[in-house]
Order: sequence, then C-alpha cells, then structure tokens
Amino acid sequence: MKDKIVSLITQNKTMLIVAVLFLVFGILLGQKLNFSKSSANEVYADMTTHNEEDGHSTDEKEEYAANNLSDLEKMTCEHGVGIVDCDNCRFEVGVVKIDKSIESLIETGLVEDIDRTKMLTLTGQVQLDRTKAVDVVSTGGGRVEQVKKLLGEKVAKGDILAVIHSADLGQVKADFLEVQAKLELTQATFRREKELYEKKITSQADYQNALNELKTAEASYTATDKRLRLFGLGTEQIAGIKDEKEDEEFANLILRAPQGGTIITQNISVGKMADTTESLYTIADLSNLWVWCDVYERDLAMLHEQFAAGKSLQAMVRVRAFGPAAFNGVVDFVGNLMDEHTRTVKMRVQVKNPENKLRPGMFADVEAAIPLPGRMAAVPQVAVMSDAGKNFVFQQWKNDLWVRRDVAVGSQYGNFVEILSGIPKGATIVTGGAFMLKSDILREKMGAGCAD
Repeated sequence: MKDKIVSLITQNKTMLIVAVLFLVFGILLGQKLNFSKSSANEVYADMTTHNEEDGHSTDEKEEYAANNLSDLEKMTCEHGVGIVDCDNCRFEVGVVKIDKSIESLIETGLVEDIDRTKMLTLTGQVQLDRTKAVDVVSTGGGRVEQVKKLLGEKVAKGDILAVIHSADLGQVKADFLEVQAKLELTQATFRREKELYEKKITSQADYQNALNELKTAEASYTATDKRLRLFGLGTEQIAGIKDEKEDEEFANLILRAPQGGTIITQNISVGKMADTTESLYTIADLSNLWVWCDVYERDLAMLHEQFAAGKSLQAMVRVRAFGPAAFNGVVDFVGNLMDEHTRTVKMRVQVKNPENKLRPGMFADVEAAIPLPGRMAAVPQVAVMSDAGKNFVFQQWKNDLWVRRDVAVGSQYGNFVEILSGIPKGATIVTGGAFMLKSDILREKMGAGCAD
C-alpha cells in the first residue's frame, strides 16, 4: 500500500505542487481581506469612541475626528476599491451616499451655537385670562323676551345679547317722564319769576321759592337720568324716551355685550325670569390664556434670580391634543404663598392663542428656559438617531457623502437638544429624513453587505 501511494505521488507530482500553491494563496488572500475589513471597523470604532475619552480638549477631539475621516479615504475594501467609494461596503464605516432619488426628501442644517439654558419642566392647567373674561348680569329683573346670541358665538362690544321685559326699567322710564315734565314746568316758572323780580313786580321771596323748586326738579332729573344709565341706556336713548309709545316695548331692557369675545357660558332662555344677581352669559377673549403651574421649592431660587434681575422668562406649552406642537409663552408671575401639603408655589404663564387651539381646562406640559452663563451646541431633536444605546447624527463629509457621528446629548430645549460632544459647532448635518440614512448604515444587522 505504501509503495502505491509513493508511486501515485511520483506520477502526479506536478498537480500536487499546483494544489498546494493554490491553498497557500487562498489562505493569504483571506487573511488580507479580513485584516482590511477589521482595520476599517477599528478605524470607525475609534472615531466614534475617541470623543468620549477623558483628557482631551474639544479642539483635540475635533482634530482627531478630522484625521480619521481623512484616513477613511485611504481604506480599501475586499473588492479592491476605496471603502467609501464602494456601494456595498461604505456602510461598514458609517458612510452614506445620498442618492438623487431621495435628495429632495433630505433636509439639512447646522449645529447651532446658542445660549446655554436650563430647562424647568412643569405640569399645569390652561385657564381663562381673568382680566379678559366678564360675567353679564341684567341690570333689572324681568322676563326674557328674546335671545339674540347663543353659546359659542363670537360677539363685539355693544352687540345685543338678549331682550328682557323689565317692570323695573318701565317704572324708571315713567319716573323720568314725570320729573322731566316737572323740570320743564319749574324752568318756565323760574324764568317768569326772574323777569318779574328784575322789574320789581314780584317779591324776592317768590323769586327765591321759584329758584328752590327749579333746583329740586333738576336734582330729581339728574338722579333719574343716572338710574336710566344704570340700565345701559345712552344719552340718545334717554332723550328719545319722551317719544316712545306706551306699549310693551316701553319696558324692554336691552342686554348688550360689555366687551368683545366668545360666549363660553349661557344661562338664559326665552320665558325665563332673570334677576340682578344671576350671570346670564360669560364672555371671554380667548386670544390670550393663562397656564398655572406648580413649582417645587427647590426651583424657586432660579426663578427668583430671573425676576429680581427684571429678565423675562420664556416658556413653551404643549397639550396632548396637539402632540409635539408648542405654544410660546412668557412667565410673568410667581405666587407669594406655598401650598403646605404639596410644597409648591403657583407660577403663571401668559400664552397667546390666536387660533383658539387651547381650551381652558386642558392639562399642559410646560418648559421654562432659564438662561445660564456660556453657550452650547444644539441640533433639532429629529436630527438625533439612536441605535444600540448610542445617539448619533449624520454630518456632511464631502459632496454627497455623509458620515455617522456618535454624539453625547444633554438637556432638551423645545424642539432642540444640546450636544455635549461628538461633532463641532457649525457642522452641516441632516435635520430631516435622517431615518433613511440610518436604515442604510444598519444593513449589516439585517445580513446585507459584502457577505451577500
């Protein structure tokens, strides 16, 4: 058997040598390819972790990252081309090429340099601006004859809300006609007595009596005129009472809107008896509302410092009905009393509501931005992606190439988030549509790439 094997080896010596050479070449080629891929991965890993190490200044970190981006251009992949130029391999080092077909779907922006702030996150409730809400009460009792305006309608100042048949108003009008007639009579009597007194025809006593009666009539007229004005009558309406017919409308009390706004409550209907103590309508201007928040004792010092310095404090209000949409507001008051049970103080936020989206009674989340010394880097919240516990953004590298940059994020300010490290201020990043780029660099997790 041994002789046969030796004989076979001798006869096929050339073929065996060729096979061994191919085997050795294959082993060497495989090691080279694995080394190339491992090197690329190591460079990318080094890029994304170096900025998190201690003992380096911001400038040193940015310089290091820039150097690594330059190193990527020198890397080759298993296909024998530059790894950033390979459509199948660039994702392995976090590089994405934006295709023309999706270019219009991508939005870009800069890493902004803004004032450093501390966000105070609170909960609160939307309420009416009490300086712009009024209860409408009838100035005289009576039966409701007509209802002109209904719940939810917008009204202007002076609009007729309802008509009330009021015996009180009818009586005051009748009294006015009486004192008006008496005033006219005493005025005529006084003019006659004055003329006679000046001609020495009548005595001074008669003249003085006529003068006293005139003053009494004028006082009665003035008092009755004021009573009519309390019912909402103006000068022209009072002057026209004498010409009114003595019918049912003589006692009609016109209920008018004291201010413009929206009718938010209605407690009136035809046939109802109204009195002078009951609110028939509530009219509110909803273009500005209050949001009352509860501030804990630990946060009072920061607020006090801002108000003591006379600085305005900006806030953003969100309600569940409108999701992430924010309403701009201003903190204008912090209460003077602390709740003994909750250990909180009330804080008021003035919020503009031009589109009437906010409704009194809504629960709200409030973020108040308290300025701090210094500045910070910030990007839109939608620009920050996450994977495997790491946050990252896409930074423009050159032309249509974008590279993943791992970042450390800080506090959130409205729609922006603070960037603590990982990317320099002023860098161009993807601010909209980043999820499409994210899906490209995560192909490896789905089994794509050079191994396919």
